[in-house]
Amino acid sequence: MIWLSLIVDVRSREEYFKSHVKGSLNIPLFDLEYYMDFLRGKDVLVYCDTGRRARIAVEYLNSRGINAAFIPQEDFTKYEKEGKPILCAINYLSVKPGLEREFEKQTKKLCRVTVGMKGFLGSKIFRMSTISYGGSGLQGAYEDIDVKPTKYVMLTYWTSKKAHEEFHREHVILEGFTELMKYLSIMPYEEYGEIIR
Repeated sequence: MIWLSLIVDVRSREEYFKSHVKGSLNIPLFDLEYYMDFLRGKDVLVYCDTGRRARIAVEYLNSRGINAAFIPQEDFTKYEKEGKPILCAINYLSVKPGLEREFEKQTKKLCRVTVGMKGFLGSKIFRMSTISYGGSGLQGAYEDIDVKPTKYVMLTYWTSKKAHEEFHREHVILEGFTELMKYLSIMPYEEYGEIIR
């Protein structure tokens, strides 16, 4: 069965949320490989903000037998757009050595409670594992250096600062964060970030 053209935005989820072509689907460039069966048999129009990721996506899809083309930048303005504000709250956490597993278990539990809260749009949690000597410009080998105490970065996405602040007043959330505190070696702090890309 052949479908009408499917419009695919190959930018990140956060970029898509902020503004996208109305009716388009978000499949980030680096996730395309997981959608081959879905895209097969469809004519696909691809776009991004500059055209670079769209061109890479079209080449990738065409090489796998999917009929794909990109929306030229000069035509992009003709499409109706929609989107909503998105805010990122960035938490920096340092955990006492030996308590990482318990901390991660408690964090996952807290994340499950957060899903469904008003204004919440998702989260990501990163555990710092070692130092990137290439990215930091440091000389020598650093791949065997452990980051101690173990540091975590928790990103949570929100529709607004107001939604985020109201979330922190919820009793179940206050309890969840209080439970996390016993694992921490340094007082955590949080910043707001505007998503640029």
